[in-house]
Amino acid sequence: MFDNDNFITTMDKKQVHATIESCFIFSAIWSLCISTNTEYRRPFDMQFKKICNGELDTMKVKLEKKILPSSFDRGLIYDYVFFPEKNEWKHWMDLVNKDTLDQFPKNTQVQDIIVTTVDTIRYNHLQEFFIHHEIQSLFVGPTGTGKSAYIQNVLLNKLNRDKFITIEVGFSAQTQAN
Repeated sequence: MFDNDNFITTMDKKQVHATIESCFIFSAIWSLCISTNTEYRRPFDMQFKKICNGELDTMKVKLEKKILPSSFDRGLIYDYVFFPEKNEWKHWMDLVNKDTLDQFPKNTQVQDIIVTTVDTIRYNHLQEFFIHHEIQSLFVGPTGTGKSAYIQNVLLNKLNRDKFITIEVGFSAQTQAN
């Protein structure tokens, strides 16, 4: 996106700065902030917002202006996705059509059902983004939280089959190198 001259030249200087700031915030959230477990997300969210808004008293150098979008006043920092092409933040749930949400065919097997949650939406979106931009990723978490199901859903149902071939290799806690 930033290597596209047309993208940069169509924006004024303030828009370019705002887009870069938002890209940095989104990257920080989904690289640094996401490394916390669920229990610590709310405290980390509050601290991150204070830093980005220049409200942390212990900071030696404070930001000149608030860099978080006003939508972050509602919910957690983890609740939003940034689209640089439009310089727009959206709630993850705004990415799905709520009218067609979780309408499974009658003959669907129980093990094939993935109930749509904010987690399934964001992990599917991030995984698709990583694949299309050739970014390696690693999904970690406790056993039975849906990591494999999320990844399989994207690999088997969301990607262009003319461009991508899926080969599954199973590993578990019992897998050994020998």
